[in-house]
Amino acid sequence: MKRLLNIFVALFATLTVAAQAEKSIVIEQKTFRAVQTDALTGVNIDPIGLDSSKRPCARLKVKINRMTKAEIDDIEVKLATNNQLTKNKTAEYDNGLILELTAKPQTRFYFHHDEFGDSNEVCLDLEADKEYYLEAYLNQSFSIVVNSNVAGADVYLDSTFKGQTESNMSCTISDVMIGSHTLKLVYGSVSSEQSIDVNKNSIYFRQSVNIQASEPQFVVFAVEPQNAVVTIDNKHYALQDGAMRVVLDGGTYNYTVTAAGYHPQSGTFTIAGEKIVRNIALTADVATVTLTAPDNAEIWVNEELKGVGSWNGTLASGTYIFEARKSGHKSSTISKHITSDNPQQSYTLIAPTPIYGKLLVDGTPLMADVVVDGINVGQTPLQLNNILVGEHTVIVSKEGYNPYTQKVTISETIIANINATLSKFAPLKGITPIEVDNSLSAEQLCSKGVEFGEQKDYNAAVQYFYASTERGYVKAMNELGYCYEHGLGVLKNHAEAVKWYRKSAEQGYPLAQSNLGYCYQYGKGVEKDYPEAVKWYRKSVEQGNAMAQNNLGICYQSGQGVEKDNIEAVKWYRKAAEQENSLAQNNLGYCYFHGLGVTKDYTEAVKWYRRSAEQGYARGEVNLGWCYETGSGVAKNYKEAVKWYRKAAEQGAAHGQHNLAVCYLNGYGVTQNFTEGFNLTKKAAEQGHVAAYGNMGWCYENGKGVAKNRKTAISWYRKGAENGDTYCKKALKRLGVK
Repeated sequence: MKRLLNIFVALFATLTVAAQAEKSIVIEQKTFRAVQTDALTGVNIDPIGLDSSKRPCARLKVKINRMTKAEIDDIEVKLATNNQLTKNKTAEYDNGLILELTAKPQTRFYFHHDEFGDSNEVCLDLEADKEYYLEAYLNQSFSIVVNSNVAGADVYLDSTFKGQTESNMSCTISDVMIGSHTLKLVYGSVSSEQSIDVNKNSIYFRQSVNIQASEPQFVVFAVEPQNAVVTIDNKHYALQDGAMRVVLDGGTYNYTVTAAGYHPQSGTFTIAGEKIVRNIALTADVATVTLTAPDNAEIWVNEELKGVGSWNGTLASGTYIFEARKSGHKSSTISKHITSDNPQQSYTLIAPTPIYGKLLVDGTPLMADVVVDGINVGQTPLQLNNILVGEHTVIVSKEGYNPYTQKVTISETIIANINATLSKFAPLKGITPIEVDNSLSAEQLCSKGVEFGEQKDYNAAVQYFYASTERGYVKAMNELGYCYEHGLGVLKNHAEAVKWYRKSAEQGYPLAQSNLGYCYQYGKGVEKDYPEAVKWYRKSVEQGNAMAQNNLGICYQSGQGVEKDNIEAVKWYRKAAEQENSLAQNNLGYCYFHGLGVTKDYTEAVKWYRRSAEQGYARGEVNLGWCYETGSGVAKNYKEAVKWYRKAAEQGAAHGQHNLAVCYLNGYGVTQNFTEGFNLTKKAAEQGHVAAYGNMGWCYENGKGVAKNRKTAISWYRKGAENGDTYCKKALKRLGVK
């Protein structure tokens, strides 16, 4: 590191070291050249004469550096060949000699000076009547003395090490040529440098180190944004409230300030006896990106849900995968490298293409109505050849019989089967009749319906809810809407659910307002309408409903019906989380984990994931397990990760099944068990978990937990690749499959 130094130059005549000079004349034969290439006949210059034997001569102009005219006057030209010197004249306007001598090839001569001795001999080819140029110089060197204010300093002359200052704080350097030189002293981390001119009158030099300038000082950086990292000479410093400080020795340092999504800034600073302060504001390295996906498909950016149908936001420079997803469809993806060079960018994703499977519905009695996800699709026996893959709710019903309800997962490769046997009942308005105690109040009738629901006697629950709604009880209206939404005691009918939610919501019941907002947000029984969803959520949150607060947070996070605002999303998640809403607790944890709307804080994320998981929310359990698996916010603990993954898997959560499967396949926190790993992977894959497709392929390819089957492995890899999974794409390429 270079250090600031105070440099002082002085002459010390009292030093004991004597100035010694060594001198000699050097003729530089390599400078010899003709300045007139033709004979001088007809040329208007001084003519060149003949020698005493009438032989033609040549003229030689010799420039002599580092000698005075008086010293040049004393030079003798000594010929070593049979030539005659006809002229030896000191040049009038420049230091040198003008010589005329017999023109002969291989002419050899040297210079003699009584004080400086003989020069080297040169051999020149001279032609008649030509003029030549040659250079010489006085080679004169001195011993110089360097004096400093410290002993043990390294001394460099023209970048060459010459020794150290001794105990008397001086260093003698011999054989230094006359002229300009660079003198440098290095003492520990401190150095100083100066130009010196060496001549017979200047051989003593002083160079002092400014030790005070090398003393440690405070270095302070104040940076925007506050999550930036300051690097000084390859050491990283985190900011606290946007600032950092450190004590450094004197000297020059390199620094770089970086932050995700911003252009880095680099520079140097030099500590020279004063505190260093740097105020730095990084320039955002982002672009505003607009994404559009047809058919209200979900828009995902690098595996993060951004919105539905359309999304607009800022992205830091980097490579991104934009994906349009829709349940039961093959995702479409594009990869783009985003830079701030193009600040406004727009892309339209291709609509996801449907993936169909087959469903066979049969049973007794024949000719029963089949309703899939609230839509009547025919009567038994029935084979549906174009049903979207994924989970569906199937209701088989016939007048005079109790309805049969079953959830079924449709895959692309396996035909799903339902065999429904309906039991008879005496119909009454489409519902099995019960004795309703109409002596109860509207509130009591509703409470009785809730009680039957808790006992899973939904048929009775519905009839009590109907009886309560006939007396205008708003809570019963909401409960009846819930039964229609989920097919509890009645055929699933989202439109009917919306009808009852609306009746209750318009009378100010907060839970119904939240449920109605949910229907508008996800298009359940009504056309999807985000602003309308936000409207009902706001009505509900005004009464403190936690679920509506959570859902309003989702709208702000995804930009559905409102301008995207992660800070506002965190605000609503927090309100709901503090009311022990497990979904909001998980969502708030997610924001802390990824730094969305708050400063990234893994410890805080773990706190909220744990509160969610301890209430049995599967997604919270999976996320808490992931923190233990990766050591994010807690000490890494595979056994604890397995515990939480298992809780989620036992609830049928595909993500929990997949993560638990990975633990079994790799022996993380459990004894490695490929069979268990395969079975869990299969469960997740059958629910459409894309990452599980790749693990299914791996198990079949390598015979882990299942018989090795290359063809089946390829089919799973292909399915994953069709859904945009990078691992599956690479696996197909590795196997040579297109």
